[in-house]
Amino acid sequence: MSQKFCCVLVSDNGESWALNGDAEHDNEENEVLPQMLNDGWLVSSVTAGSGSKDDTSYWLVSLVKAAG
Repeated sequence: MSQKFCCVLVSDNGESWALNGDAEHDNEENEVLPQMLNDGWLVSSVTAGSGSKDDTSYWLVSLVKAAG
């Protein structure tokens, strides 16, 4: 069985978006993670990040879904 993979960035204010170049999960409202979880994607790993110049924290969330 093949799998599909996607990486999503999540901020501590609740916004989430797919990494650049993932047109299938482009979402102008920055709410891609809840939509993908509702579509059957599963979290395979979470990597914590650090704050940026505005002290927002980010996490890299890797998702997987059975293809087909």
